[in-house]
Amino acid sequence: MRCRGFTLIDMMVAIAVLAILLSIGLPAFGSLIDSQQLDTSANTLHRSVQYTRGEAARRNQFVTMAPLDQHWHSGWRVFIDANDNGMHDSGEIILREYKPPSSTHIHANANVDLYLRYNAQGESQLLNGGFQSGTFSFCPNRSGAKGRQLIINRVGRARMQRADIAEGRCPG
Repeated sequence: MRCRGFTLIDMMVAIAVLAILLSIGLPAFGSLIDSQQLDTSANTLHRSVQYTRGEAARRNQFVTMAPLDQHWHSGWRVFIDANDNGMHDSGEIILREYKPPSSTHIHANANVDLYLRYNAQGESQLLNGGFQSGTFSFCPNRSGAKGRQLIINRVGRARMQRADIAEGRCPG
């Protein structure tokens, strides 16, 4: 009678091949996960901007989006800013509140650092009446990887792009 099975040498070769495949595949899988987290965070903020713009037009009044705890990566709130100060105060109606889905760092330039506000025509507008444009940068977790940018143009329209994020905008 003949026994069938694996020898110790067969098993060692199989484990060595598996170890080589894992050492090649895991770094690529990690970068795929980082890329998906960036896309998810950027898309969540993009949808929030679109919601804010749509609500301003639908309600025929200013609707504001502002970061929680003064940082966009902490989350943000969409609300009706009754006193036009760009901040949520007690008694003002909150339409939605968002927490980013991952630990992605979001940097906003000076024009949109404190708030993003839309008027009834769906245009982004500063508190002083000027047009509001700006860029939100999403920092990658891996060095050398492309980040994401959400760019608000002069009339309030938002678009996404992959980009290298400038030094100093991302934490260490």
